[in-house]
Amino acid sequence: MPIINFNITKAEVEKKKMEKIPEGPVSFSQTPNIVSIKEMQLSGPNGRLNVLDVEFDFLSKYEPEVGIASIKGNIYYQEGEEFRKKIIEQWEGKKQLDPAFFDEVINGINAKCYVFSMMLIKELGLPIATPFRYSAAPNDPKAEKPKKK
Repeated sequence: MPIINFNITKAEVEKKKMEKIPEGPVSFSQTPNIVSIKEMQLSGPNGRLNVLDVEFDFLSKYEPEVGIASIKGNIYYQEGEEFRKKIIEQWEGKKQLDPAFFDEVINGINAKCYVFSMMLIKELGLPIATPFRYSAAPNDPKAEKPKKK
């Protein structure tokens, strides 16, 4: 797994003051977003490591607006030099990233931020939502599971 570190830099949760209780269902949405990608160096056990620094934000919203949660942070992604250069070029160009890289980063963001935001949301007494998994290529056939003998 090329994700070597996950760093949360800011977390905010707000419960909106409501004049009256909302009628009907309350829907919940989560939006992970890649803000920037750049190359940087980190100190590692064997010297300096060249990594991709993926800055993100993760927004959890309710409709009607009963509350909101926002998490910002960075993922450090280690991969070979060719791959790093390819991702930087894609990001600086059309912002259409390699699907495997995109899936791993977005699912990494979802996995960490979902749990963290749900802990914060629960403390404020807001409804808790069900987790989900994202794929950049939803039409790809699913890999077959090995059959038990």
